[in-house]
Amino acid sequence: MTKRKCIILRKELRELYYKQKLSSFQIARIYDCTACTIINRMKEYNIKRRQSGPRRVNISKRSLYLLYVKKGFSSQKIAKICHCEQSAILNKLKKYKILIRHPKKKINIFKKELKKLYKERKLSAYKIAKIFNCKSGTVYRYLKLYKIKTRPLKLIRITEDRLRNLYIKKKFPLSKIANIYKCCPVTISTKMKKYGILRRSISETSTRHLKNNFNGDLIEKAYIIGFRTGDLRVREDRNLISVGCGTTKLEQIKLIKTLFKPYGPVYLTKKDKRGAFHIDCSLNSSFSFLLSRHDLIPGWVLRNKKSFFSFLAGYADAEGNIGIYNKRAKFRIRSYDKKILYQFHNGLQKLNIKSLFRLDKKSHIDKGGVIYRKDCWGITINERKSLLRLFILLEPLLRHKKRKKRFAKS
Repeated sequence: MTKRKCIILRKELRELYYKQKLSSFQIARIYDCTACTIINRMKEYNIKRRQSGPRRVNISKRSLYLLYVKKGFSSQKIAKICHCEQSAILNKLKKYKILIRHPKKKINIFKKELKKLYKERKLSAYKIAKIFNCKSGTVYRYLKLYKIKTRPLKLIRITEDRLRNLYIKKKFPLSKIANIYKCCPVTISTKMKKYGILRRSISETSTRHLKNNFNGDLIEKAYIIGFRTGDLRVREDRNLISVGCGTTKLEQIKLIKTLFKPYGPVYLTKKDKRGAFHIDCSLNSSFSFLLSRHDLIPGWVLRNKKSFFSFLAGYADAEGNIGIYNKRAKFRIRSYDKKILYQFHNGLQKLNIKSLFRLDKKSHIDKGGVIYRKDCWGITINERKSLLRLFILLEPLLRHKKRKKRFAKS
């Protein structure tokens, strides 16, 4: 009898191992082979292996407590949600001093009760397992022990197109598809493996609201980075990117909504004691380019004129000021980002737009006792020709309604 050759494409293997972060054991289950076969293929394709041992999982104490204690999820189930090994979750439970449930606690299922559920109510082993908070395998063992005749396996007839439509297009979870076909999620998962349908990433499965990937447009990206550098707070919340700020300006709220609503849900609080609103946008990992705050304008932005002005427009919408002072029109940006402002100044000079770059205020303590630890710098443009040239290049890229109106009046 000849050995069956397992065909695994390099692209697919890289996708599963690097992007989806699956272990060699998990990939082996997909291809119905051993982990050694997967490791050998990785050597053939020169795919560098990750460090062995439990994967470090970024889960907060609050989230772990909610899943493990409140919802009663097992460490194994939480490990599946976080795409890591069970031991990594157990280590986190010990670290956070969350009492671990006894893993060897015996499940007692009485014959009369089991017979009623399985024979009379026609519940599946999977549904009975949910009632007793155990695995379906435990239920099957009791059925065998009590010599209760099991029903023949139910054949689930679902085509590949239908399954792709439900799982990929309609974004149904496995449990919902299983309910439609009156089977357990494991059966649906097996069908997906058979048809080569990849499971969704943790970013997609752990969120209730649909999040769209960033469209990849570099001009849009330059604007968003500029706006983020000027005004936004960005943090990584497990597998999601949270973007937001606190502001008293309704125009700023509307602008942030317009920017990020096409990509994910936007949350707005009521006014706080200071009269400020707090807005938060939940985005997927395609916005990870916003995580690091730039001290300098990125090189790819400086190399392209439109990208440069798009970055400037984003920064100006956050920090800029356009108006008439002493009967003279002025475009002014003041901030603590000395290097970025100097790059704006240099870039504008090269395009024959005269600007003044100077120290606006030194670090100080004001009358109210507020400490300003950094020097505040500014660039100003007030020459008529330079303002006109700046207006032609910058005005179409501005998105803040107030800034656009003032630019037009000036």
